[in-house]
Amino acid sequence: MRRSLWICLALAAFTVALYAPALRCQFISFDDPVYVSENQHVRAGLTLPGLAWAFRATTGGNWHPLTMLSHMLDCQIYGLRPWGHHLTSVLFHAANVALIFLVLMRMTGAAWRSAGVALLFAAHPAHVESVAWVSERKDVLCAFFCLLSIWAYVRWAEHARRGWIYALALLFFAMALMSKPMAVTLPFVLLLLDFWPLARIPRVSMFRLIVEKTPMFALTALWCGITVWAQGIGQAVATEADLSVAERVTHTSLAYLNYLRVLAFPWHLSAYYPYKHGTPWRGAIEAAAALALITLLAAAMARRQPYFVVGWLWFLGMLVPVIGLVQVGGQGWADRYAYLPSIGFFVIVVWAAAELAARLAAVKLLIPAAVVALAAATIVELQYWKDTGTLFARAMKVTANNYLAMTLVGNTEENQGHLDKAVWLYRHALAVKPIYPEAHFFLGRALENEGQINAALSEYKEALRLRPDFAPAHTMLGLLLSKENKLDEAIRHYQAALKSEPESDAAQTDWGMALALQGRWQESIAHYKEAVRWNPASAEAHSGLGLACIKTGNMAEGTAELRAALKLNPSDAQTRSNLGQALNQQQQWAEAAEYLRPLAESEPSNSVAQFQYGLDLEHLGQTREAVNHYEAALRQNPDLPDALQHCAWIAATDSQPGLRDGAKAVRMAARACELTGQKRPSMLLTLAAAYAEAGRFGEAVSTAEKAENFAEAAGQTGLAAEAAQFRASFAAGRPFHGGQSK
Repeated sequence: MRRSLWICLALAAFTVALYAPALRCQFISFDDPVYVSENQHVRAGLTLPGLAWAFRATTGGNWHPLTMLSHMLDCQIYGLRPWGHHLTSVLFHAANVALIFLVLMRMTGAAWRSAGVALLFAAHPAHVESVAWVSERKDVLCAFFCLLSIWAYVRWAEHARRGWIYALALLFFAMALMSKPMAVTLPFVLLLLDFWPLARIPRVSMFRLIVEKTPMFALTALWCGITVWAQGIGQAVATEADLSVAERVTHTSLAYLNYLRVLAFPWHLSAYYPYKHGTPWRGAIEAAAALALITLLAAAMARRQPYFVVGWLWFLGMLVPVIGLVQVGGQGWADRYAYLPSIGFFVIVVWAAAELAARLAAVKLLIPAAVVALAAATIVELQYWKDTGTLFARAMKVTANNYLAMTLVGNTEENQGHLDKAVWLYRHALAVKPIYPEAHFFLGRALENEGQINAALSEYKEALRLRPDFAPAHTMLGLLLSKENKLDEAIRHYQAALKSEPESDAAQTDWGMALALQGRWQESIAHYKEAVRWNPASAEAHSGLGLACIKTGNMAEGTAELRAALKLNPSDAQTRSNLGQALNQQQQWAEAAEYLRPLAESEPSNSVAQFQYGLDLEHLGQTREAVNHYEAALRQNPDLPDALQHCAWIAATDSQPGLRDGAKAVRMAARACELTGQKRPSMLLTLAAAYAEAGRFGEAVSTAEKAENFAEAAGQTGLAAEAAQFRASFAAGRPFHGGQSK
């Protein structure tokens, strides 16, 4: 027992050390956004609503609630720091390595052979995809519970009267299925283990062996139904129109040989292998013949080398759900699918090597040498998984016509600002697969960023023709139409996007923006709030909601939302400007100045920021500095009436030397009144003060009287009373000194 414990610890330590570089890897932009980085339920961590969602969601076309809960737990602990998510996967892989040793050791009593299988499993580079790709947590989690189920089953087979152990095996099997439906073949694997090494056959009849596994077969049948339902919702299953039965059959035999090749000679591994259509019948027949020959050989050796037939059928059987007879996704095959099936292959290799070593001493070095070579290959392979660009640039290099890799590398180039290169890659991907909607979508986005609006529209529409429920294409097309003021048409696309993805915060935000452009502020608030509900980290949604609230008079909520938006995106100049203006409206001059100062200093051509910051300075008593900013605003927009008015008021009333200038005040105030139609009382009162400062008291009196009348008509009684005081002062020949801004 103590020796087994030390071997387990050594195996786990070796695995963790080998995969330590995975902790430096980033999230991959393929699937990781769906599962973790952009999944708002997962990002929120472990919550009661999230728990309910995990048990009803069909993320990625599968129902795997335990996988989603494990991602939620990671977010609860690590947030969105990738290293934490990778650490969890590495630890599960290490646990699986230890469990393989314990299960084989329990069944066979062969410690070093069991350790050899575990070492090959730990070190093989084909497993990098399952461990270093956060989205493939389902692989390591499913394997973990599968191995626990086998361990419990072995214990039950040793003590058949202990029903609770069987219940434990059944529970672990159900948990494996709730991690990834690939575990459906486990009952068949248990039948193989009944033959070897448990040797229950022929001691126990086949009928009894099958009957005792009836609950497990029932779970398998149930999960097959659940999987078909979930993948149907996600439209992940290829139809007869997509792939004929003949093409699937020919592909299957070649896929099996590919998995053998990957396990035996693991080079030129790729994160994505495009499906090869039009496979020649001759090649498929030769592959099928090779598989049949190996199977016959295994059957012939069943009595003397039972490990061969068990390992071979383990390998063949566990690949059945993913071999392509029911095609899910666009890949031809995937290294991750070999994670559990590889155990059978490694059993054959190690047990065969042990038998040969009894005759040839040199063979004893075979397994250690293989482990070293595989570990070295794994270290190299891990380097490719550091980020999306590196990973799929490698895929482009080792596979032909990899349209998905081209598209993802193009997306990386686009995000880095290399639009020409991105467009070239997207077009190259479409030359390989013209009906690939994602490439059309990304090409449209790149063309839009280049200013080729009509070409972008065509690409978005083509993406939607190929995939009518493509929510991001609907959203981007809607946004483009909004910019062209085709708001009703844009809204129809937002509605279509939300029909496909009801939780799309981008569609809700853009719909809110389209309504805001139409002045439908109250309706826009409802959509912005939905966007914030689905994505509390969306600065754009908070900003839009804040502005809409302010437009409807809800200053407190609007200001709070703008603060939240700026906290999420401190570099957003428009939100900073809107927040400063909102605070000015609430006469919070000092705080507004803190937000507006950086804008005014960094953007001298921003007339709004210059004017709003000038307001703050004027109300804080820094009128000379305020004038400088008002004048900066007027240099950009000479007909800005509010800036003209405030400059005129300071020139007519300020007590600081050098600022008073009656002629300047009259000129600016008269222009401000002209621009506003001579009907704003505050503008007229400023003009009256300017006339008085210029010594034109008759005009000052008549203008003040006009301001008084307009103020009374508008119900502005305070301003009307102030105008009356001004009129009396001007009638006495006294200009106004030391007043506050209008």
